[in-house]
Amino acid sequence: MFLYRLFTSFVIFGSCLIYAAPVFSTFKRVESGVVLTESLSEFYEDIIDQVMLDVSEDILKYIPDSISHDDIEARHAIIKSMDRNLNFMRASLLASVSPLVATDIPQITELELLQEEQVEKLTLHLLTALPRLNEKISHQLGLIINAQQSSRILIRQATSLVRPVDTSSVVTVEWKLRQPFQINVVRENEQSMDARSESQWLLKKLSRVEIDLLNEFNDRVQDAIQLVLESLALDF
Repeated sequence: MFLYRLFTSFVIFGSCLIYAAPVFSTFKRVESGVVLTESLSEFYEDIIDQVMLDVSEDILKYIPDSISHDDIEARHAIIKSMDRNLNFMRASLLASVSPLVATDIPQITELELLQEEQVEKLTLHLLTALPRLNEKISHQLGLIINAQQSSRILIRQATSLVRPVDTSSVVTVEWKLRQPFQINVVRENEQSMDARSESQWLLKKLSRVEIDLLNEFNDRVQDAIQLVLESLALDF
């Protein structure tokens, strides 16, 4: 009787293990995907934050005198306006990172297979996949910055603080998650020669952000790999 009960218990326990295995495997796969998204998002956010702070500091430090016409009070107002918009831009980029990473990871096969590999193969896959993900993320962030339009409207807002603006010209600025910088302009006059020159100055600064981000992402690939490996080790 005892042997019969022991055999029955063993069969039931073995059956539970067999049927539970796929569930555990699926759970582990989902959890690995979450850990991967979170760790890479953290990696990108740290770099974006620092790059945007450096860019903002550079822009605010070298705002052309032609915008303020050497008026100290006007220059302070322009710096405040520009700083506010650049902070909005940085916040929008940071808020966009996690959704972009979560969307882009499934498009890169090596990243989808990470949870099934040993550490050696996992590291190799990351070395292959991360430069491709870096390029996708930096390009998408560049689209959100929308340097061409952003430079024009930020200069327009700045110059409106010291130059007469047609009251029938209405400008509103909108930031939306994972979308380009939105500008709504009702009847905009032709920019002056100074304004066009100033817009080009700012355009060069903002256009560099996508390039700088990509360079930083690629230069710190080893940091990203280490962060992913540590996160996976802690969770599993």
